[in-house]
Amino acid sequence: MFRVLNALKGGGSPKVSELSGEERTRFILQQAHDFEIALQAMDYVLDDNAEAGLQLLADNAATSPGDKTVGVLAKGVIEFLEATLGFEPEVMKKAANTLGQAEQLSLKSRAKQQKLNIKTSSLYPPGTEYAVTYTESCLLHALLMLFSESMVEGAKALFKLRKAYHMLQDILREINAAEKKLSSAIYLQKINESTASFISAESSFTSYDIPYKLTPEEARDKELLDFANTVYSLRKKRLCGAHIGNSPAINRLRKDIGMDSLKSEKAEHVDEYHLINDESDANQATMDEFIHSGVNLCFGILQVVLSLIPPAIGAVLSVVGFHGSREEGLRLVWKSTKYRNIHGGIGLLGLLFYYDGPFQFTDVDFDIPAAKADEPIPKEEMDRATLLHPGKILTNALLQARALFPNSALWLLQEARMLSKNGRLKEAVDLLESIDHNSIQMKQIKALIVFEKANTLVFMHEFEKGAKYMLLMLDISDWSHALYTYYAGCCYLEMYRKYDMGILKEEEGDERKMWFKKKATELIFDSAKIVGKKKFMSKVLPLDRFLLRKVDQFKKFSTMINSNDPLDSIGVSPVHELIYLYNGFNRMTIKELDLSLKSLTEYHNPTIDLKNPDQELITNVLTSLIMRRTGKIQEGCDLLDKKVLPQLYTMQGGKVRFIKKTEDPWIYPTAFYERALFTWKLKGVDGLKEAHGWLDKAQNYQDDYELSTRIGMKVKAAKDRVEESL
Repeated sequence: MFRVLNALKGGGSPKVSELSGEERTRFILQQAHDFEIALQAMDYVLDDNAEAGLQLLADNAATSPGDKTVGVLAKGVIEFLEATLGFEPEVMKKAANTLGQAEQLSLKSRAKQQKLNIKTSSLYPPGTEYAVTYTESCLLHALLMLFSESMVEGAKALFKLRKAYHMLQDILREINAAEKKLSSAIYLQKINESTASFISAESSFTSYDIPYKLTPEEARDKELLDFANTVYSLRKKRLCGAHIGNSPAINRLRKDIGMDSLKSEKAEHVDEYHLINDESDANQATMDEFIHSGVNLCFGILQVVLSLIPPAIGAVLSVVGFHGSREEGLRLVWKSTKYRNIHGGIGLLGLLFYYDGPFQFTDVDFDIPAAKADEPIPKEEMDRATLLHPGKILTNALLQARALFPNSALWLLQEARMLSKNGRLKEAVDLLESIDHNSIQMKQIKALIVFEKANTLVFMHEFEKGAKYMLLMLDISDWSHALYTYYAGCCYLEMYRKYDMGILKEEEGDERKMWFKKKATELIFDSAKIVGKKKFMSKVLPLDRFLLRKVDQFKKFSTMINSNDPLDSIGVSPVHELIYLYNGFNRMTIKELDLSLKSLTEYHNPTIDLKNPDQELITNVLTSLIMRRTGKIQEGCDLLDKKVLPQLYTMQGGKVRFIKKTEDPWIYPTAFYERALFTWKLKGVDGLKEAHGWLDKAQNYQDDYELSTRIGMKVKAAKDRVEESL
């Protein structure tokens, strides 16, 4: 046995004929055991216990005689999740180093396993599992490199993506071929006949991790039987969610999201061997499960990411030599979620960010094709309509994650976002406040929880509370202190304006109005001084550049109106610009939308009374989309057509001539995007060609501006959806 392990670690390679059957069998079980330990460790991070996961990996590395590749990959995945949740440069650097090490180990392990001709899967050739660990570490490493400020690192990332892409294609072809074979009853029978069966005095046991029949001596080897049983037990506990210190997940499984279901639904009480997912199969070999789920996740995410990249960046990616299909990518990611392991967890996180995240790439108003009420959940592959509107399928997947990882605020955050998306803002805040953010171990998740709470409160027009949590971010997050400061100042400004408009009444001796005025002035104008003190990869963040431009704009208006009051120089409500950028209007109820409309159209000060065309353009765009959200679709469309779009383009000789403006660059492509939405709402399928024309204008108006990636991804997602439906 140790001759084989020594060879895999770099020692001399014995001849295949020299390996005894017992050595080969023990090696295969050891590998399955180490992969199960790695899957368990990675699940710890999804339950807000990264330290326990890393300790488990360290303990196994110290005691296991097996290959170290999957342990290093697991450590890299844990660090990758920590890095992408918080984007701290040092954490990203550490994750990149670990993933780079996993890449090299994967290639060596694959080559050695091929040389030794050790087949650990009944379906795939030797070394396939290490082809998957390579592509996974390669893809995650490349994603981290793309965030780097270095052009050299960025170029390396593109070629790394290409390597991962081509290897994934090869493995996917093998999986598809295997699935075709598995459809044959004869082949299934052949697979079952070639699995290992142990016979003891007490009982018989079939190990699906060993892809061949055992010799009579091996079949009676109690030590091998116990090891096979250990691997099987590890897998079954993982599939039941009883492997990371929690009771079986089925005990916490709910039927719906929200605080009411948390309080009212009674937990079941079952033993640890109750599978949470009917599609899980404890008899599927660990290696086969890892290969299938890993390929679906990696190939799916790769295609979705490539399909979302805006044209300005996409042109650079042409050197990689491939393009992404969002539809196929989403189907593959959905497939990965069927597996009860880290790949399913990451896949679900990606889907939740895509459907319910703060930027929401699938705009709720751009429902092409339209959602159908009470549509049955598809049993097989998801069709295009379901991919756009997964509805209850996504809810059920999240509820499973909440049951599997009860200690993690990450999944609670996703439930709150889902409630928010459905307009249940108060319930979302109640859920977020049900957990003490100081009890959260991972500071990245703590920051996400607090920021989400602040944003949701702002959408509810609870601006004072929203500001409080936004300022709390200064102590929690290393991200953009300038943005948190500016955002809080904008919230206090809105509170001050409520007094000016009479929405809030000033009592005798009440100093709150002047306190809000003081805090708004201080925070908004001081935010510009903080820019650059906290940077991402030594770069000023897009939203930091946005607020710098806004503060400069306010100062210019101050000279124009000749006022001693700095707040008089702020025109259109700046907090409502931020609400749009964080997708707040799609989450508000009619009550909040009406309050926003009042703020945008009824408040006056010297700068607003200047009727500056650029300021009025922002007001009119935001007003029009509020009208659409409140059912005044034609009225909102007319406002865009009469007051906004004539400022942005003309038609000359049948050709579009853009009127280039620079004062608020994010709003101009946004206006065209929103106009496309109006066309869809008014004309439906008959207006798709016209909507495509508006999205073309949105894409072509400007190439690069401070929020071009954020707005560009939204425009491209809508344009692709329209093109698929034309």
